[in-house]
Order: sequence, then structure tokens, then C-alpha cells
Amino acid sequence: MNADLERLIELEKVDREATRLTEEVASLPKRVVAIEEKLAEHKAAVEKAKAQIKSNEASRRQLESDIKSFQEKIAKYRSQSSSVKTNDEYRALMHEVEFAEKQISGCEDKILELMISLENEEKALKRAEAELKTEAADVEKEKAEARVRTAEDEKLLAGLKEKRAGLRSGVEDSALAHYDRVMRQRKSAISEAREQKCMACFVMLRPQTWQELRTNEHIVTCSSCGRILYFDPASETQPEPAKEASKKKAKARTADTEVETEPETTPTQ
Repeated sequence: MNADLERLIELEKVDREATRLTEEVASLPKRVVAIEEKLAEHKAAVEKAKAQIKSNEASRRQLESDIKSFQEKIAKYRSQSSSVKTNDEYRALMHEVEFAEKQISGCEDKILELMISLENEEKALKRAEAELKTEAADVEKEKAEARVRTAEDEKLLAGLKEKRAGLRSGVEDSALAHYDRVMRQRKSAISEAREQKCMACFVMLRPQTWQELRTNEHIVTCSSCGRILYFDPASETQPEPAKEASKKKAKARTADTEVETEPETTPTQ
């Protein structure tokens, strides 16, 4: 195989791997940001649960204060009832007492509801805190893995960079310039040719070009996409005439075998 062609084939493998590693290194910080955002969601859930509990407690304190205020009013009204002079004044005070008692009953019902709600809110808080703890551990683990992967990729990239420089230095300038130009335009510069076609754009090659390409002794490019072509004898399919000839030979061998193994018969008198 042409030395430049062999180096260019290897060079594209190196370039592809370097591109993959570069993209992976670039994606790792984004991955870390994503998992930290997920962690922030769990932190927000914990803070929300705490805020609900705090609001519950504040509401209960306010209701307890209201109950105390209504109890003081009831005591005041009952104290005043002993000094009233008319039945209308007495009924008015009793009406106020009844109203205050209803308000107390309503407050007590709300406090009971809040206490039941508090149990659920405390359970939600414990669950959110447990999930946060688990998620925080997972985040630290993933961040550590990302740091290790980044270091490994950067080490591999350094090796590929050195290998790439060595390959490029051994390729003739015009062939290297063509490789770079096609690589920039199409993201790939090398293509296998098979069954007289470029396997990248699937355009048929001229017979003369195909015959020249099959030797792999020269740099041959696709007239359609511009990629540098190479031929791999291992991927060549057996021509149809050769297949038919093989079938005929196989049938002939089978017929000969049948004749040889046919038993002799003795003619009857």
C-alpha cells in the first residue's frame, strides 16, 4: 500500500478518536452542572418542607393566641353579666359569650387539622432530607468520576496529539492539504471503495479509476465527494461467474460420487 495512503488512513482514525475525546471532555462540565441542578432541586424540596412546617407552627400560635383572646372576652362578659340591669343587656352579653365560644371551637378544629397536617409535613421533610443526602453522595461520586474521566481523556489526547504530529510529518504536502480540506468540509476524508463505488457517497467509479485504486499504490480521490479512497481486498465479494462455476463443480463432484457408490445388480435368469 502507498505509504502516504496508509498514514492518512491511520491519521483519520487518530483524528476521529481525538474529536470524540475532545467532545467528551467538553461535555463533562455540563454533566456536572446538570447533576448539581438536580441536587439543587432536592435542596429546594427540603427548604419547602421546612417552610411549610414553619408556617404550620405560626398558624397554630396565632390560633392559640386567638383562643386566649376569646377566653378573656368570655370572662369579661360573664363578669359584666352580674351587674346588668335589664334582660336585653343580659341577652346581649350571653350572645357575645356564645359567639366567642363558637370562635374558640372553630380555632380548636383548625389547630387539630394543622397538627394532623404537621405530621405529614414532618414525614415529607424527613423523606426530602433522606433523598437529599443520597443525592448529595451520588453527586460527589459522579463529580469524582467526571474528574477522573477528564484526566484520562486529556492524557489520551496528549498521546494522540503526539501520534498525529508524527503521522502528518510523514505525508506528502499536497496529499495532506487535500486531506485537511476534505476533513474540514465533510468531517471525514477517507473512504473505502467497494464494488466499484465510494462507500461514503455511493457514486460509481470509472473502470480505469477502479483498476488503479485496487492496487492501493497511488492516492486516488472520489470525483464526487473528494474523499481519498482505498481498497480492502478482504471485503471484495466473489464475482457471480465464479460462484456459478463453483456450483457447477460441486454438482459434478456430487454426481461422480453417486455413480461410484451405486450398487451392482445381478441380472435375473
